[in-house]
Amino acid sequence: MSQQVTNQSQKIAIIAAEIGWGSGIEAAERGSELLLQAGLGERLQAKVARIKAEPPMANGPLDGEALEIAIMDHASRVSDAVLDAVQKGMFPVVIGGDHTSALGFHTGLARAFGETGIVWIDTHPDLNTFETSPSGNIHGMPLAGLLGRGSERMIKMTKLCQTREEHVAMLGIRSIDAGEQQWLDEGVINCLTMDMVNERGLPICMLNAIGTANQADAGYGLTIDIDAIDPTQAPFVATPVENGIDAKELANTLFELPRKDRLLGMEVVEFTPRDGETSDAEVACELIVSLVTAVTGTPV
Repeated sequence: MSQQVTNQSQKIAIIAAEIGWGSGIEAAERGSELLLQAGLGERLQAKVARIKAEPPMANGPLDGEALEIAIMDHASRVSDAVLDAVQKGMFPVVIGGDHTSALGFHTGLARAFGETGIVWIDTHPDLNTFETSPSGNIHGMPLAGLLGRGSERMIKMTKLCQTREEHVAMLGIRSIDAGEQQWLDEGVINCLTMDMVNERGLPICMLNAIGTANQADAGYGLTIDIDAIDPTQAPFVATPVENGIDAKELANTLFELPRKDRLLGMEVVEFTPRDGETSDAEVACELIVSLVTAVTGTPV
């Protein structure tokens, strides 16, 4: 088990999760590479590891078993990269790519530290399974898999993740499928919807979420799906939903987080550049730098 070090004193390890199979959108696979080309690694003074999709989506479509195998293989390699970064004393920052990277990110943290909590900032709970998902897209299933529900192959991939439902808090949720709502109605997961954020304020809701996740033995990991941010500020996502979190307020709230030594790593995912929008990578890079540096304090 790795010794915890304050993340503000650690070098950042960017793990570029180049995957789009989970959303079915090839642009998501290219997103991480475009962010690196826009200078993300240099601005965060980070060591970079690229985890490429195998096969790449440009090779042609996959479905069924082959699709799931490709996604789980990629997630396994992300998990290895997270573990390697922690063992080398670095602060892992996964950059995606579709949200199936979370399977690898949180499992990697568990392999490194043990029982970890999760703060899940997202528009969607991502608690679907193949039985409940309206779309069948696996990027809507990773949190379910991390909590032990899903296909046999997904559960095998996440078997080392020790996160318990009572140590999961989601924030900014505003689009919930019926099967996900049924799970949330069980009342164990702390779901702070966007309506709650608007009513109580983001800082109070964030403290509530941290309080839940931080009860895990080792600390917690932070997931940010950028579709949680209002699409007027982050339109380059697969599934935009209006009336989201203000990007600047989110960065300011992350900057004020207490006990950052208990934050073990973070991921910022679902950057999906739009066709013909050449500035998307530069705008998204600026956004992601603001979120990561709010946590780590790394100079830019």
